[in-house]
Amino acid sequence: IEATIAYFDEKAKEDPDFFYRIRLDDEDRVRNMYWVDGAARRAYTHFRDCISFDATYLTNMYKMPCAPFIGINNHNQSLQFGCGLVRNEDTDGYTWLFKTFLECMGGLAPMNIITDQDFSMRAGIEEVFPLAVHRHCRWHIIKKAEE
Repeated sequence: IEATIAYFDEKAKEDPDFFYRIRLDDEDRVRNMYWVDGAARRAYTHFRDCISFDATYLTNMYKMPCAPFIGINNHNQSLQFGCGLVRNEDTDGYTWLFKTFLECMGGLAPMNIITDQDFSMRAGIEEVFPLAVHRHCRWHIIKKAEE
């Protein structure tokens, strides 16, 4: 984590709009993390009409799901509006992540958000983005139906 913080601090020197937050537990272990660069923050103000949030990827040795916030620009290209790591996929973890996202984006909530069918995620969205239209991802629905 020290190397990650050093990297984030270097990015913040290069990019004054770079943003990150790390949440620790009582034993100083990482509980949640979120980061985003300045270009993505600026793009979000123009392309916040619909974002996808998916925490189904386990991509590190700590088995913390990687949770990217993805949008689409006016050229139909994917944009990443930041990324989070969540140790516990519970309402508290998602609520922290969504509040941190909202803080970093200047209080501008997404208008629409697409996720999988996770109940904890839904509760966090209802609390932090109450005016956003929440939809479930078709791919996840079909995958669960096939199972």
